[in-house]
Amino acid sequence: MPAHVFVLNRTNYEICTHRGIVGLPEATPGSKNENYTNDALLSRIAIIKEGDYIFFYITKDKSKKDEGKELQGIWRAIGQPFYDITPVWEDKTYPFRCRIESTEYSFKKPLRLNDIFDLRNSGKIWTFALNRASGTNAMFSLSDIECDVLLQEYLKINPFTINRNVIMEPYPVKPANLFEQVHRQEGGHMPSFESSLMAMLARAFVEGNFQDVFGNYSDYLCYVPTNFGTEIDILLFFNNPHHERQILSYDILEVKSDRFDADALRQLIGYESWFIHKKVQGDMNMVRVSAIAKRFDPNVVEYVENRRNYENKEIKLLEYNVSSNGELVLRLV
Repeated sequence: MPAHVFVLNRTNYEICTHRGIVGLPEATPGSKNENYTNDALLSRIAIIKEGDYIFFYITKDKSKKDEGKELQGIWRAIGQPFYDITPVWEDKTYPFRCRIESTEYSFKKPLRLNDIFDLRNSGKIWTFALNRASGTNAMFSLSDIECDVLLQEYLKINPFTINRNVIMEPYPVKPANLFEQVHRQEGGHMPSFESSLMAMLARAFVEGNFQDVFGNYSDYLCYVPTNFGTEIDILLFFNNPHHERQILSYDILEVKSDRFDADALRQLIGYESWFIHKKVQGDMNMVRVSAIAKRFDPNVVEYVENRRNYENKEIKLLEYNVSSNGELVLRLV
Protein backbone atom coordinates (compact mmCIF):
# COMPACT_ATOMS: atom_id res chain seq x y z
CA MET A 1 0.00 0.00 0.00
CA PRO A 2 1.24 3.54 -0.56
CA ALA A 3 2.01 5.78 2.41
CA HIS A 4 1.26 9.49 2.60
CA VAL A 5 3.11 12.34 4.29
CA PHE A 6 1.28 15.47 5.44
CA VAL A 7 3.42 18.56 5.97
CA LEU A 8 2.22 20.82 8.78
CA ASN A 9 3.19 22.68 11.94
CA ARG A 10 3.12 21.14 15.40
CA THR A 11 -0.13 22.80 16.44
CA ASN A 12 -2.03 21.35 13.48
CA TYR A 13 -0.33 17.99 13.97
CA GLU A 14 -1.65 17.81 17.52
CA ILE A 15 -5.15 18.68 16.28
CA CYS A 16 -4.97 15.99 13.57
CA THR A 17 -3.93 13.27 16.00
CA HIS A 18 -6.40 14.41 18.66
CA ARG A 19 -9.37 14.40 16.27
CA GLY A 20 -8.28 11.60 13.93
CA ILE A 21 -8.42 13.72 10.78
CA VAL A 22 -6.04 15.03 8.11
CA GLY A 23 -6.76 17.71 5.56
CA LEU A 24 -5.51 19.86 2.71
CA PRO A 25 -6.42 23.53 2.16
CA GLU A 26 -8.36 25.04 -0.71
CA ALA A 27 -7.68 28.18 -2.70
CA THR A 28 -8.84 31.55 -1.43
CA PRO A 29 -12.28 32.22 -2.94
CA GLY A 30 -12.02 34.54 -5.91
CA SER A 31 -8.26 34.05 -6.27
CA LYS A 32 -6.58 33.60 -9.64
CA ASN A 33 -6.86 30.02 -10.94
CA GLU A 34 -9.03 29.09 -7.96
CA ASN A 35 -10.68 26.07 -9.60
CA TYR A 36 -7.41 24.73 -11.02
CA THR A 37 -5.67 25.06 -7.63
CA ASN A 38 -8.47 23.26 -5.83
CA ASP A 39 -8.41 20.36 -8.28
CA ALA A 40 -4.62 20.16 -7.94
CA LEU A 41 -4.95 19.83 -4.16
CA LEU A 42 -7.85 17.41 -4.48
CA SER A 43 -5.83 15.23 -6.84
CA ARG A 44 -3.18 14.84 -4.13
CA ILE A 45 -5.50 13.45 -1.49
CA ALA A 46 -7.48 11.40 -4.03
CA ILE A 47 -4.79 8.71 -3.99
CA ILE A 48 -5.52 7.75 -0.37
CA LYS A 49 -7.46 4.55 0.24
CA GLU A 50 -8.54 2.82 3.42
CA GLY A 51 -5.64 1.13 5.21
CA ASP A 52 -2.88 3.34 3.78
CA TYR A 53 -0.28 4.52 6.29
CA ILE A 54 -0.15 8.19 7.25
CA PHE A 55 2.96 10.09 8.40
CA PHE A 56 3.30 13.69 9.53
CA TYR A 57 6.31 15.84 8.69
CA ILE A 58 6.42 18.64 11.26
CA THR A 59 8.00 21.85 10.02
CA LYS A 60 10.47 23.85 12.07
CA ASP A 61 9.01 26.19 14.65
CA LYS A 62 11.00 29.43 14.32
CA SER A 63 10.23 30.36 17.92
CA LYS A 64 11.66 27.08 19.26
CA LYS A 65 15.20 26.43 18.14
CA ASP A 66 15.31 22.63 18.45
CA GLU A 67 11.78 21.65 17.49
CA GLY A 68 10.45 20.59 14.11
CA LYS A 69 11.98 19.05 11.01
CA GLU A 70 10.88 15.58 12.05
CA LEU A 71 8.70 12.75 10.78
CA GLN A 72 6.06 11.40 13.16
CA GLY A 73 4.25 8.12 12.55
CA ILE A 74 2.42 5.92 12.01
CA TRP A 75 -1.35 6.25 11.57
CA ARG A 76 -3.76 4.59 9.15
CA ALA A 77 -6.41 6.02 6.82
CA ILE A 78 -10.04 5.08 7.43
CA GLY A 79 -12.60 5.13 4.63
CA GLN A 80 -12.41 7.41 1.59
CA PRO A 81 -11.38 11.07 1.40
CA PHE A 82 -14.20 13.61 1.53
CA TYR A 83 -15.00 17.33 1.38
CA ASP A 84 -16.16 19.01 4.58
CA ILE A 85 -15.96 22.58 5.91
CA THR A 86 -16.79 21.86 9.55
CA PRO A 87 -14.32 23.91 11.67
CA VAL A 88 -11.44 21.80 13.02
CA TRP A 89 -8.20 23.74 12.74
CA GLU A 90 -7.66 27.31 13.93
CA ASP A 91 -5.74 28.80 11.01
CA LYS A 92 -7.54 27.37 7.93
CA THR A 93 -10.46 25.15 6.96
CA TYR A 94 -8.54 22.34 5.17
CA PRO A 95 -11.73 20.95 3.57
CA PHE A 96 -10.18 18.07 1.57
CA ARG A 97 -10.08 15.51 4.36
CA CYS A 98 -9.60 11.89 5.37
CA ARG A 99 -10.17 10.21 8.72
CA ILE A 100 -7.29 8.40 10.41
CA GLU A 101 -6.88 5.88 13.23
CA SER A 102 -3.97 4.72 15.38
CA THR A 103 -1.94 1.64 14.48
CA GLU A 104 0.06 -0.96 16.39
CA TYR A 105 3.08 1.33 15.99
CA SER A 106 3.27 4.08 18.61
CA PHE A 107 6.70 5.67 18.28
CA LYS A 108 7.84 8.23 20.85
CA LYS A 109 11.04 9.10 19.00
CA PRO A 110 10.54 10.67 15.55
CA LEU A 111 12.81 10.37 12.54
CA ARG A 112 14.79 13.56 12.07
CA LEU A 113 15.15 15.20 8.68
CA ASN A 114 18.88 14.43 8.50
CA ASP A 115 18.08 10.72 9.07
CA ILE A 116 15.67 10.81 6.14
CA PHE A 117 18.23 12.56 3.94
CA ASP A 118 20.75 9.84 4.83
CA LEU A 119 18.25 7.22 3.61
CA ARG A 120 17.66 9.20 0.43
CA ASN A 121 21.37 9.70 -0.23
CA SER A 122 21.96 5.95 0.14
CA GLY A 123 19.19 5.22 -2.37
CA LYS A 124 16.92 3.45 0.14
CA ILE A 125 14.18 6.04 -0.42
CA TRP A 126 13.87 8.44 -3.34
CA THR A 127 10.37 9.95 -3.50
CA PHE A 128 10.64 11.84 -0.21
CA ALA A 129 10.97 15.47 -1.35
CA LEU A 130 9.68 18.51 0.53
CA ASN A 131 10.23 20.88 -2.40
CA ARG A 132 7.84 20.06 -5.21
CA ALA A 133 7.81 21.19 -8.84
CA SER A 134 4.04 21.65 -8.69
CA GLY A 135 4.47 24.29 -6.00
CA THR A 136 2.67 22.53 -3.16
CA ASN A 137 4.26 20.39 -0.49
CA ALA A 138 1.23 20.07 1.79
CA MET A 139 1.14 16.32 1.09
CA PHE A 140 3.04 13.73 -0.94
CA SER A 141 3.08 9.95 -1.21
CA LEU A 142 5.66 7.18 -0.87
CA SER A 143 5.72 3.61 -2.18
CA ASP A 144 5.06 0.70 0.16
CA ILE A 145 8.70 -0.41 -0.08
CA GLU A 146 9.89 3.02 1.07
CA CYS A 147 7.32 2.87 3.86
CA ASP A 148 8.91 -0.40 5.00
CA VAL A 149 12.31 1.30 5.10
CA LEU A 150 10.97 4.11 7.29
CA LEU A 151 9.27 1.59 9.57
CA GLN A 152 12.57 -0.25 10.03
CA GLU A 153 14.29 3.02 10.95
CA TYR A 154 11.60 3.79 13.53
CA LEU A 155 11.99 0.34 15.08
CA LYS A 156 15.75 0.81 15.38
CA ILE A 157 15.34 3.79 17.69
CA ASN A 158 12.04 2.85 19.37
CA PRO A 159 11.57 -0.33 21.44
CA PHE A 160 8.48 -2.10 20.14
CA THR A 161 5.54 -1.53 22.45
CA ILE A 162 1.93 -2.59 22.60
CA ASN A 163 0.96 0.94 23.59
CA ARG A 164 -1.09 2.71 20.93
CA ASN A 165 -1.66 6.35 20.10
CA VAL A 166 -5.15 7.25 21.23
CA ILE A 167 -7.49 9.35 19.07
CA MET A 168 -9.25 11.32 21.80
CA GLU A 169 -12.14 12.75 19.77
CA PRO A 170 -12.61 10.58 16.65
CA TYR A 171 -13.94 12.59 13.73
CA PRO A 172 -17.44 11.50 12.65
CA VAL A 173 -17.97 9.53 9.43
CA LYS A 174 -18.79 11.77 6.46
CA PRO A 175 -20.11 10.95 2.96
CA ALA A 176 -17.44 10.09 0.38
CA ASN A 177 -18.27 13.22 -1.65
CA LEU A 178 -14.79 14.33 -2.66
CA PHE A 179 -15.28 13.84 -6.39
CA GLU A 180 -18.31 16.07 -6.45
CA GLN A 181 -15.74 18.86 -6.13
CA VAL A 182 -13.83 17.96 -9.32
CA HIS A 183 -14.41 20.67 -11.93
CA ARG A 184 -15.81 19.50 -15.25
CA GLN A 185 -16.43 21.25 -18.52
CA GLU A 186 -19.71 23.09 -18.67
CA GLY A 187 -22.63 20.83 -19.54
CA GLY A 188 -20.60 17.62 -19.59
CA HIS A 189 -18.56 15.03 -17.73
CA MET A 190 -15.11 15.83 -19.14
CA PRO A 191 -12.50 17.19 -16.69
CA SER A 192 -11.81 20.92 -16.87
CA PHE A 193 -8.08 20.78 -16.12
CA GLU A 194 -5.17 18.37 -16.16
CA SER A 195 -5.39 18.29 -12.37
CA SER A 196 -9.07 17.33 -12.67
CA LEU A 197 -8.08 14.40 -14.87
CA MET A 198 -5.29 13.47 -12.45
CA ALA A 199 -7.81 13.30 -9.62
CA MET A 200 -10.05 11.00 -11.65
CA LEU A 201 -7.12 8.77 -12.60
CA ALA A 202 -5.89 8.59 -9.00
CA ARG A 203 -9.27 7.38 -7.85
CA ALA A 204 -9.43 4.87 -10.71
CA PHE A 205 -6.11 3.32 -9.65
CA VAL A 206 -7.24 3.26 -6.01
CA GLU A 207 -10.21 1.18 -7.18
CA GLY A 208 -7.92 -1.17 -9.15
CA ASN A 209 -9.21 -0.10 -12.57
CA PHE A 210 -7.40 -0.37 -15.93
CA GLN A 211 -5.66 -3.66 -15.22
CA ASP A 212 -6.89 -4.73 -18.65
CA VAL A 213 -4.84 -1.83 -20.06
CA PHE A 214 -1.68 -1.82 -17.92
CA GLY A 215 -1.60 -5.24 -16.32
CA ASN A 216 -1.78 -6.30 -12.68
CA TYR A 217 -0.03 -3.34 -11.03
CA SER A 218 0.72 -3.70 -7.33
CA ASP A 219 1.31 -0.08 -6.33
CA TYR A 220 0.89 3.40 -7.78
CA LEU A 221 2.12 6.91 -7.06
CA CYS A 222 1.20 10.34 -8.41
CA TYR A 223 3.49 13.36 -8.73
CA VAL A 224 6.78 11.47 -8.41
CA PRO A 225 9.81 13.82 -8.14
CA THR A 226 12.74 13.58 -10.56
CA ASN A 227 16.21 15.11 -10.73
CA PHE A 228 14.95 17.50 -13.41
CA GLY A 229 12.93 19.54 -10.93
CA THR A 230 9.77 18.04 -12.46
CA GLU A 231 7.33 15.32 -11.43
CA ILE A 232 6.28 12.15 -13.21
CA ASP A 233 2.49 12.31 -13.35
CA ILE A 234 1.82 8.67 -12.42
CA LEU A 235 4.14 5.72 -11.74
CA LEU A 236 2.82 2.16 -11.63
CA PHE A 237 4.74 -0.61 -9.85
CA PHE A 238 4.61 -4.30 -10.76
CA ASN A 239 5.82 -6.67 -8.05
CA ASN A 240 6.94 -10.28 -8.34
CA PRO A 241 3.82 -12.33 -7.42
CA HIS A 242 6.06 -14.84 -5.61
CA HIS A 243 8.15 -12.21 -3.78
CA GLU A 244 5.98 -9.21 -2.95
CA ARG A 245 8.85 -6.86 -2.11
CA GLN A 246 10.65 -7.44 -5.42
CA ILE A 247 9.70 -4.92 -8.09
CA LEU A 248 9.89 -6.43 -11.57
CA SER A 249 8.88 -3.43 -13.66
CA TYR A 250 7.41 0.07 -13.79
CA ASP A 251 5.07 1.99 -16.08
CA ILE A 252 5.60 5.76 -16.42
CA LEU A 253 2.43 7.67 -17.34
CA GLU A 254 2.37 11.21 -18.76
CA VAL A 255 -1.06 12.86 -18.65
CA LYS A 256 -2.50 15.72 -20.72
CA SER A 257 -6.09 16.90 -20.48
CA ASP A 258 -6.25 17.82 -24.18
CA ARG A 259 -3.45 17.52 -26.81
CA PHE A 260 -0.41 15.34 -26.46
CA ASP A 261 2.17 17.14 -28.58
CA ALA A 262 5.88 16.81 -29.37
CA ASP A 263 6.92 18.64 -26.19
CA ALA A 264 4.93 16.21 -24.05
CA LEU A 265 6.48 13.29 -25.94
CA ARG A 266 10.01 14.61 -25.34
CA GLN A 267 9.24 14.94 -21.66
CA LEU A 268 7.95 11.36 -21.47
CA ILE A 269 11.00 9.98 -23.28
CA GLY A 270 13.22 12.04 -20.96
CA TYR A 271 11.56 10.45 -17.95
CA GLU A 272 12.06 7.01 -19.48
CA SER A 273 15.76 7.61 -20.08
CA TRP A 274 16.31 9.05 -16.60
CA PHE A 275 14.48 6.19 -14.93
CA ILE A 276 16.36 3.52 -16.87
CA HIS A 277 19.75 4.97 -16.03
CA LYS A 278 19.16 6.24 -12.50
CA LYS A 279 16.60 3.85 -11.00
CA VAL A 280 16.92 0.43 -12.65
CA GLN A 281 20.65 0.30 -13.47
CA GLY A 282 20.13 0.39 -17.22
CA ASP A 283 17.63 -2.49 -17.41
CA MET A 284 15.37 -1.29 -20.24
CA ASN A 285 13.02 -4.25 -19.82
CA MET A 286 11.96 -2.92 -16.43
CA VAL A 287 10.45 0.31 -17.77
CA ARG A 288 7.38 0.93 -19.92
CA VAL A 289 5.93 4.30 -20.88
CA SER A 290 2.37 5.38 -21.64
CA ALA A 291 0.66 8.61 -22.64
CA ILE A 292 -2.89 9.58 -21.69
CA ALA A 293 -4.64 12.42 -23.50
CA LYS A 294 -7.81 13.44 -25.30
CA ARG A 295 -6.03 13.51 -28.66
CA PHE A 296 -2.54 12.98 -30.09
CA ASP A 297 -0.76 15.11 -32.65
CA PRO A 298 0.00 13.26 -35.92
CA ASN A 299 3.77 13.63 -35.47
CA VAL A 300 3.48 11.94 -32.06
CA VAL A 301 1.59 8.99 -33.55
CA GLU A 302 4.14 8.76 -36.38
CA TYR A 303 7.09 8.74 -33.99
CA VAL A 304 5.50 6.04 -31.82
CA GLU A 305 4.86 3.86 -34.87
CA ASN A 306 8.44 4.30 -36.15
CA ARG A 307 9.89 3.57 -32.73
CA ARG A 308 7.89 0.35 -32.52
CA ASN A 309 8.82 -0.73 -36.06
CA TYR A 310 12.52 0.19 -36.02
CA GLU A 311 13.51 -0.04 -32.34
CA ASN A 312 10.93 -2.55 -31.07
CA LYS A 313 10.14 -0.17 -28.21
CA GLU A 314 6.52 0.60 -27.49
CA ILE A 315 4.80 3.70 -26.15
CA LYS A 316 1.14 3.17 -25.33
CA LEU A 317 -1.05 6.02 -26.55
CA LEU A 318 -4.28 6.00 -24.57
CA GLU A 319 -7.20 8.23 -25.44
CA TYR A 320 -9.43 8.98 -22.47
CA ASN A 321 -13.14 9.66 -22.37
CA VAL A 322 -15.81 9.89 -19.71
CA SER A 323 -18.99 7.84 -20.00
CA SER A 324 -22.46 9.22 -19.35
CA ASN A 325 -22.35 7.84 -15.81
CA GLY A 326 -19.04 9.62 -15.11
CA GLU A 327 -16.77 6.59 -15.50
CA LEU A 328 -13.30 7.26 -16.90
CA VAL A 329 -12.54 5.14 -19.98
CA LEU A 330 -9.15 4.54 -21.67
CA ARG A 331 -8.85 3.37 -25.29
CA LEU A 332 -5.63 2.28 -26.97
CA VAL A 333 -4.96 4.41 -30.07
